[in-house]
Amino acid sequence: MKESHVEHFLRVAKEACIIGGFVIKEYFGKLLSDHIYFKGEKDLVSQADRESEDRIRDYILKHFPDHSVVGEENGGDAKGNEVWFVDPLDGTKNFVSGFPIFGVSVGLVVEDRPIVGAVYLPYFNNLYYAAEGLGAYKDGKRISVSTRDVLKRMSVSYGFPSRAKRELNLYWEIIREVFDKVGSMRRPGAAAVDLCFLAEGIFDGLIEFELNPWDVVAGMVIAKEAGGMVKLTKGLTNGTDVIAGSSYIFPYLEEVVKLKLGV
Repeated sequence: MKESHVEHFLRVAKEACIIGGFVIKEYFGKLLSDHIYFKGEKDLVSQADRESEDRIRDYILKHFPDHSVVGEENGGDAKGNEVWFVDPLDGTKNFVSGFPIFGVSVGLVVEDRPIVGAVYLPYFNNLYYAAEGLGAYKDGKRISVSTRDVLKRMSVSYGFPSRAKRELNLYWEIIREVFDKVGSMRRPGAAAVDLCFLAEGIFDGLIEFELNPWDVVAGMVIAKEAGGMVKLTKGLTNGTDVIAGSSYIFPYLEEVVKLKLGV
């Protein structure tokens, strides 16, 4: 694929993220109860999610009418060679609660390969982005994963869904094992944001479970281009797990997850 094409895709991803982020900013701290809905038990969606996704979808299709767009709220068919995966508000529960760790995630998959990703954090006005072979950036500055090489000095992000399909004790066992070996563990509650924090060296590793493609496509491109290692246990399918980290910690996290979950 020509570099000019990739750069064009990346520009649209960045712009779409910011467009969605403007919607999120307008709603933050101002949501009324009738702007919040339950898709299921413990599963929230807000008016901000829906408007953000609509704006992002319209913007992408204006530039690439032949591409497919799959969003968390309005779905879509992952058909064709070019598929955009959109999470219009990653961290909805954080957003609704007033906890400022949330973001807008836009990623592009071409022929089943994630090649472009952008994640915008509206509260902090930070834009993370990357494209295959072009490196990873935060607000225009190159970023890279941490170089810490001692487990007891490392920090690991983790997460699993409120309505887990697996037996929760499996997750407790993984967390207990990792917690005992590393310096700290954190659960910010937004997978795309966590992957960006990994990419810039805040976290050394990451283990998150039962995610969907729109949660991980953009972030995994950013993490990989920052020098990180990323594995999806079920590929780009619903319910996939993500294991990521620097070259120092990734093998350990992968081993623990494989031992406990067999994936």
